[in-house]
Amino acid sequence: MRIFIALELPESVRERLGQLQEKLKGTENRIRWVNPSLIHLTMKFLGEVKEKNLEKVIQTAGNVAGPFSVFKMKIGKMGVFPSFSSPRVIWVGIEEGKDKLETLAAELEEKLGQEGFSRSNRKWTSHLTLARVKVLKEKEKLEALLLQYCKEVEGIEVKVKSLSVIKSELTPQGAIYTILERIPLQSINRN
Repeated sequence: MRIFIALELPESVRERLGQLQEKLKGTENRIRWVNPSLIHLTMKFLGEVKEKNLEKVIQTAGNVAGPFSVFKMKIGKMGVFPSFSSPRVIWVGIEEGKDKLETLAAELEEKLGQEGFSRSNRKWTSHLTLARVKVLKEKEKLEALLLQYCKEVEGIEVKVKSLSVIKSELTPQGAIYTILERIPLQSINRN
């Protein structure tokens, strides 16, 4: 089964990201938009994991998440990978809380690597994928829309309370995500 570890977003935030996606539509480009209900922040993509190793993934993620307290992240501006001259992925970045996210992702990468899971050879970047550009016909029009709406969701706050281990099934209608485990971060008691 295909497995990844992610931070889920509140429904209200996913709705705002969906509204942003609608504003970016209307070009002749072939773009595959992520269903707003599926938008999340991937912390570690594991790919195919045998069922017998699933408990190891959950336990390792729990050990990594254990020392982390609930924290706040703020959504930043929009961008593209790899560049505006050749966009392949349209994304929204994270402005505040990036350091904690990077630490969490690095620890997941390290601890899961020690457990025998494959390590990524790419540097992890905190982003929310909105779309994948399949065919670019109207580059200037897309770039103008991205520039016009680049700050549309900037500043939205999200409280990071848990990590989720998620199963992804690819179907012709799109991906189906199943939450296998939600691992809470430490709550901060203020007595």
